[in-house]
This record gives sequence, C-alpha cells and structure tokens, in this order.
Amino acid sequence: MRYFNSVSLTEVLPGVHDMTGATKLPDDNWFFTAHEIPEGMRLAANENGEPVLTHITEQGR
Repeated sequence: MRYFNSVSLTEVLPGVHDMTGATKLPDDNWFFTAHEIPEGMRLAANENGEPVLTHITEQGR
C-alpha cells in the first residue's frame, strides 16, 4: 500500500514521513506510474485526498 499527502502533494513513506492526513492509495494508482505531469495540467487533491490532475487556468499561472 502506498500513501499520498494531499497538502504537500507528495508520496508519504511510513516510518520516514509524518503519516498525519495521509491517504492510502493502491499500488496501481496512476500517481505512481506517471513519469511527468502533462503540459497544461497540475497536480491537486480531490475531496478524498487522492491525487488528481487539473487544468491550469490563465488566472492560476
């Protein structure tokens, strides 16, 4: 099982990082298989604390 921190938007390693607020993710979650974020997208977290890609808006640049 792997974990994701929805505040820092990073992987959390048990025994290394603080697990407070970490969300369990299955090993086949796209976050652990993607090598880069596609152009025009950014990493975010949904209401469940899971990683999602969202479009970058002109206002958000």
